[in-house]
Amino acid sequence: MDSKNQIMIFAAIVLYLFLHFPSQTEAGVELANKVCKYSQNYESCVQTLTSHPQTLGAPNEKAIAEKALEIARKESVDTSVFFTGLAKTNPAHKTALEQCATHFKEAVQFLNLVGLEGGTASLDVHYGLDEVNQCQDALSSGHVHIDSATSIIQKWKTVYDAADATVATLEN
Repeated sequence: MDSKNQIMIFAAIVLYLFLHFPSQTEAGVELANKVCKYSQNYESCVQTLTSHPQTLGAPNEKAIAEKALEIARKESVDTSVFFTGLAKTNPAHKTALEQCATHFKEAVQFLNLVGLEGGTASLDVHYGLDEVNQCQDALSSGHVHIDSATSIIQKWKTVYDAADATVATLEN
């Protein structure tokens, strides 16, 4: 067989494989659909996971959980920074806003898979949510009503829900 025929056969095989195997994106969406069955809000979970290239490229449940928790940790840090800035511009509510910044900073430590070996990863992740609930309690008791604070907490909870669903998938 001459080299021209070998090249044609090779090209045909590559084309066949390309057309018959799902793309990484399709596989990522399928994985997001699977893990989001454990979510409080399925549609929001799928949208959250599929809007991040890191999670779309995850090859399995553990990898998507790691990526989703990484995103949740980053969102926690960003939210902590937001509340720190808000405290500087709202002196009347400084104490409650600083408490929120601290709670979001502390939430970061719980958003990981360390407890996976002992079967406590879901519990650990829920401790992160407890920190955010304490922030909301501080805002409520301080009579803080700032729309942007409410919005950023809701955004965090959406990311958290997706991360929590990925951990639940691993434990079930």
